[in-house]
Amino acid sequence: MDVGAWCGHCGESFRLAEMVEDGFTGRCPRCGEDLTPGYAPVASGAVHDLLRAATALEGAAARLRDVAPRLHVDARKLNADLDEVLGDAGRDPARGRGV
Repeated sequence: MDVGAWCGHCGESFRLAEMVEDGFTGRCPRCGEDLTPGYAPVASGAVHDLLRAATALEGAAARLRDVAPRLHVDARKLNADLDEVLGDAGRDPARGRGV
C-alpha cells in the first residue's frame, strides 16, 4: 500500500516509505527540514509500525475479497475513522481530505 504523506514545512507530498528507505532521519525527503524534533526514535518506530499495518490491511482486504466477494467493506467509514485517529495530521491541506 502506498501511504502518502506531506511536509508541514514545504507542503510537498511524498511516499511515507521514503522516510525509511535510506534510514530514518526524521527529515522531509523534499526540503530536509526536521519533522520530528526531539522524537526521531519514537517517530521512526511509529512510521515503521504504520507501514507494516498498511501492508497487513492490504493483505487482509485481498484475502477477504477472495473468500467473501459479496462482503463489502465501507472504505469511506474506514477513511473517516483513520482521519479521526490522525486528527489534523491526517488532513491534506492542499486537497482538503484525509489520507
